[in-house]
Amino acid sequence: MLLGGVIAFWIWPLWRDLSNLEKTVSNVKPDGSIVQNNISKTSLIYPIAKSLNNMGRQITQLMQNQRELSGAVTHEFRTPLARLKFALAMNPTAQSEPWLDMQKDVNELEHLVQEMLDYASTDARIPEMNLAEIPIKQLCQQLIYRLKGSHLTNLNVRVYGDDPQVLADEHFIERAIENLVLNGARYAKEKLEIHVIKQKDVIKICIEDDGIGVSQAMRKKIFSPFFRPDESRDRQKGGAGLGLAIVQRIVDWHQGDCYVTDGELGGAKFVITLPNPF
Repeated sequence: MLLGGVIAFWIWPLWRDLSNLEKTVSNVKPDGSIVQNNISKTSLIYPIAKSLNNMGRQITQLMQNQRELSGAVTHEFRTPLARLKFALAMNPTAQSEPWLDMQKDVNELEHLVQEMLDYASTDARIPEMNLAEIPIKQLCQQLIYRLKGSHLTNLNVRVYGDDPQVLADEHFIERAIENLVLNGARYAKEKLEIHVIKQKDVIKICIEDDGIGVSQAMRKKIFSPFFRPDESRDRQKGGAGLGLAIVQRIVDWHQGDCYVTDGELGGAKFVITLPNPF
């Protein structure tokens, strides 16, 4: 009994430090960096903890350098793109087919650059959000009305369901829903529907289309940055694979969740769930 107590007394600090180290490794920050641990220098595993801290600092610095480089390069693209657009607009033969193709390519590049800038702005830090009570169905209806003349001209778009209040930043939550609506519009054949569902603990915002859907194997990856479930298809539809990653980031800021499943229209159904505070 006495021997067991001595062994337990000797092992306890080691077990405690290993447990703390495990928690440190598990709690990776959203930017990919590792939280610094505070293991004592007298601990048996201090050399491991010190190496882990050094690795965490290096990862943080590398991630910061990557973000700064990405943002700088993306900004630098805007000037030559603006010059190209101006040159194309001033060309007297700009309405011929080759020139129209060039204009389309330049517009696509401009869209990709804007996507990169938008993602970089969400990746840099969690912004200060202006939380307010938002009538979510009304917001969806206003969004559809705004997009109807440009992106949704050939689609039958309807908004159904309840009109609950959600506690959210209107700018960001509208951006998340808009990204899902535009994503659905790319693949929908004729129909796009938004359903707002109020449940006891959560508010669900469902955007579904009658397109080809998303395979089971791709559903966990589809919200990752730059992910293309079908590269040939996405090349035709455009986009850098950042719209859904921005949705994921915004929903995370609101302590919500987002996922994709099969829709009743035969295509994909993207779902945002937000806490119901009322």
